[in-house]
Amino acid sequence: MTALSFLLGHTIIILQGTIHMSDWQLQLGEDDAYRSLQAAWERVMKALEERLNKPSFESWIRPTRPLALDGPVVRLGTPSRFAKHYVETRYLDTIRELLELELGQPVHVQFELVEANEPVLMTDRLPRKPVQRPPEDEDEPLSQPLNSRYTFENFVVGASNRLAHACAVSVAETPGKTYNPLFIYGGSGLGKTHLMQAIGHHIGDNEPHLRVLYVSGETFTYHYITALREHKTSQFRRKYRDVDVWLVDDIHFLVGKERTEEEFFHTYNALYDTGKQIVLTSDRAPKELDLDNRLLSRFECGMIADIKPPDLETRLAIIQSKAANENMTLPYEVMLYIASLITTNIRQIEGALIKLHAYASLMRTQITESLAQELLGNYFTPPSQAIVDAQKVQQQVARRFNLDVEDLKGPSRTKDIVVARQVAMYLMRQLTDWSLPAIGRAFGGRDHTTVLHACKCIAAKIALDKAFSNLVEDLAKEIRDGRNC
Repeated sequence: MTALSFLLGHTIIILQGTIHMSDWQLQLGEDDAYRSLQAAWERVMKALEERLNKPSFESWIRPTRPLALDGPVVRLGTPSRFAKHYVETRYLDTIRELLELELGQPVHVQFELVEANEPVLMTDRLPRKPVQRPPEDEDEPLSQPLNSRYTFENFVVGASNRLAHACAVSVAETPGKTYNPLFIYGGSGLGKTHLMQAIGHHIGDNEPHLRVLYVSGETFTYHYITALREHKTSQFRRKYRDVDVWLVDDIHFLVGKERTEEEFFHTYNALYDTGKQIVLTSDRAPKELDLDNRLLSRFECGMIADIKPPDLETRLAIIQSKAANENMTLPYEVMLYIASLITTNIRQIEGALIKLHAYASLMRTQITESLAQELLGNYFTPPSQAIVDAQKVQQQVARRFNLDVEDLKGPSRTKDIVVARQVAMYLMRQLTDWSLPAIGRAFGGRDHTTVLHACKCIAAKIALDKAFSNLVEDLAKEIRDGRNC
């Protein structure tokens, strides 16, 4: 069985609403499919226990139980509405992937609400009894659990995230004193959630008396809608405003939800006016969010830090770090292949490593570049842009300026050669993942400060000289398209 035939398959996820379970229990020994599911679920539980922090695992995963395996549909039961909602939004993809590996087939995952003391295998044709709501003093937890892996120690710092990391560390060390609010934005899977939860971990470890509340924009909306429906808005406001550090992930989820946005505005003001620390993340800068101007002005009064996609060297460092955490041994060519295949999403890198690790463990085989290509090539689309390297940039620039490539690498300080060299350095910085030191080495072993100076000079000249700006833009387009001048 090849890696592709083992893992391929189009998966559709079905999320069901609440169901009620019966009083009678079927004989589990008579159901081979269920026994297969139960054995697979036990192994999935062990894998999840290793990857999640203990509070998350005990709160959300351990109460989840296998109900039935109906062909390709895996039915799992959770004991509360919030647990069901949380597992669906946070762990669904991971659970599905692990179940597919254990069962050896594509599956649909269906979560159902069951009573905590119900038998594990039921049938909907039997008499039903209602799910009892817990009393008011046993409300479900407000704060979402923090992932134990999301700490500052496990965060790989590079040029693309250095500012956001420095601001997050400062906030964690002196909550409410600097950068309040702190607004971190960037594309999906670049580390925003990691930094936010690292703040929560650091404060929890060093200032345990402070009350930290971590929620996503989606969970805040869910809590507020539930409070409205159950006429508990006063309890909702009391809980949300009685905290010292408020961490809100994916704030862009509030866009278009006017009543939730209004409630968020008043909660924000109540905390900010009393000096409480607020940290927000979004996939867009504040000015790009279609939110009330009152909220946007408050976001912009604090510190705004963006996270960009990591360069090649940072991606390699991330892969090394995550592989070490999973006790994986990866050849350099495998790490380079993954770093070249996945260029804009760290979470996808983690998913690729999980797939490789799970397959290699189950098949008892070594991870090689050919295995990685076979296993990951169908899941991740390689960058469509033509590969840009130092040689291509140098050749195009030298041709345009009527020079030899060796002139760009050599020691000459004549004006024409210096300008051409600086343009080539600038374009390499813009079009490739190469770091400043790596670019310097490609130009005769020059120092990274020389490259930085070149980039600043060209950027300034572009801003002042329209003809020069057009020249550089044309060169960049030709290099990206792989055309000759």
